[in-house]
Amino acid sequence: MTAAVAFAACAVAMAYPDSLFQRAGDRAAAPPGQPTEIRFPVISDEQAGNYPCSVAIGLLDADSIPDLAVANYGSNSVSVLLGNGDGTFKHRREFPAAFLPYTVAIGDLNQDGHADLAVASEGSGQVTELLGDGNGGFTERHDLEVGGGAYSVALGDLDGDGSLDLVASNLNLNQVTVLLGRGDGSFKPGVSYATAHGPRSATIADLDLDGSPDLAVACFNSNAVSILFGNGDGTFRRRKDHATGHSPYSVQWGWIDADTLPDLAVSCLASSSVSVFLGTGSGAFRRRRDVKTAAQPYGLAVVDLNGDGHADLATADLGTSTVSIAAGTGDGDFLRGIQIATGRSPQCIAVGDLNRDGAPDLVTANTASNTVRIFLNRGRASRP
Repeated sequence: MTAAVAFAACAVAMAYPDSLFQRAGDRAAAPPGQPTEIRFPVISDEQAGNYPCSVAIGLLDADSIPDLAVANYGSNSVSVLLGNGDGTFKHRREFPAAFLPYTVAIGDLNQDGHADLAVASEGSGQVTELLGDGNGGFTERHDLEVGGGAYSVALGDLDGDGSLDLVASNLNLNQVTVLLGRGDGSFKPGVSYATAHGPRSATIADLDLDGSPDLAVACFNSNAVSILFGNGDGTFRRRKDHATGHSPYSVQWGWIDADTLPDLAVSCLASSSVSVFLGTGSGAFRRRRDVKTAAQPYGLAVVDLNGDGHADLATADLGTSTVSIAAGTGDGDFLRGIQIATGRSPQCIAVGDLNRDGAPDLVTANTASNTVRIFLNRGRASRP
């Protein structure tokens, strides 16, 4: 199966962030690219657990090959699939999580050099911490109380101490809960901050360029994204809300235009669109732009898929069982998107170089088919 779209390149570099928190000012603009196309001719499925809602890509064993972790909502487990380095994976292993795990994130929570998992479980109001052994297994499990409706989890260093901290969105409580890490796998008691109604996901970025990480939270029931500016010590100021399309679900940051300032993109289910907010560098945004997708975009990635230096958008579309890809033009606009078939009812999309060819690949978690689908990127330069 092959999907392709040809388009001309213009002027900015955007790669998917390669760290959990990266200051926008650390990036310099790249020179213009050349005409390129986006192609995913190699597509395959891997079995997951029951009703997989989330997939994350990271290095879970010692071979430096990207692996997958999948949160299985219906089987209360996490599937781990260790990569072979060519875009294929070994047979999955299952690890228990708390009740109704919805989102999984990968990071070194105890600073032992091994990747760990953090799994937000909506049913239990907990984030399950699984401490990695460096071989794709886990030595310890800790269930951290974060409050009702723990729908998503994000990791980053929020207080500048070099240790990963944790942000959980509390769907039922209209808040996010922040747990500051001690660097040994334990966390300080959680502190909660109010958001707009129905927080579904959060991303961490320095939106006002003051050197302190901020939070952006997609709030489903209020058609808004809440911005909480950080103080640099792991605490946050009162939120500011920005209107999105209808039923925002996933929020991601990236460099969408050419000014090297952090921007936001938010997938919106009911309006079948992505709301794009171009940042000013002060924490404010210019008037939003809405980019059409297929029906009910859940997961969202902001990434340069074809190497032309411009950020593209990729969404996992629940209503049509597709991935929508909109090619960026480098000025905050996007060309008309293409759709590629996924497994049934995808809810999450992740980005990583699964076959180590230097191009970002895609993975979707498909809830109705109990699979993850692998899309190996064969984007290439096309002749003018």
